[in-house]
Amino acid sequence: MEIGGIDLLGIDRVLKRGSGEIIEHTASSLFVRDLVSGAYFLACDDLSGGLSLLERYADRDYKLLMVANETLGKVAFERFGFSEKLECCQVAYFGEKPSPDPRLSVRVADEKDFPILAENYRLISREELKAVIRRGSILLGYAGGNLVGFIGEHLEGSMGLLYVFPQYRRKGFGSALQTALIAKTMDRGFVPFGQVEKDNQNSFGLQKKLGMTCSENRIVWMWK
Repeated sequence: MEIGGIDLLGIDRVLKRGSGEIIEHTASSLFVRDLVSGAYFLACDDLSGGLSLLERYADRDYKLLMVANETLGKVAFERFGFSEKLECCQVAYFGEKPSPDPRLSVRVADEKDFPILAENYRLISREELKAVIRRGSILLGYAGGNLVGFIGEHLEGSMGLLYVFPQYRRKGFGSALQTALIAKTMDRGFVPFGQVEKDNQNSFGLQKKLGMTCSENRIVWMWK
């Protein structure tokens, strides 16, 4: 299987940054583990072939798995005892490097910023948040000297962790923060990408406004 297309940008990222361990690569499938996040990534167009592959390596006790095939992902979720799943579209930026919002200045968060980040963003564990901070993967945004919000990159490389403080919402700072992260990601030589939950119309609207391309197919993230 060739590593190309918007659905496989997560696999492409971990391989290009050197943290991806190829477990199996055939003409019809690609199975990779990311050594940073511990996530497994499976791309396979064949349902029975994909399930057979996962069965062969089931002793690895998958705790976090992404399947770039919606049908296969749903079956794998039931078969391997996952407790939670996220069905989403992949979004990616393929345009020219965007210009920054002149209202916003950014800096990379460090460990002293952990308390305010942990207080306001609770969609990942505190341990994972600390790991993201250690990797220098969170940008804090300021306007007029005031912290307006933050955005970051999950351990496997996707954009996320977006938070704008209530008093600064509906003023375009969410777009400004994501634009800043897109530019930083492009400076590092990577394609900026992320995921949007299938029913999150507000996020789809923001991604379209920013010029992001949305995948036609859905991917499935699942965890225990």
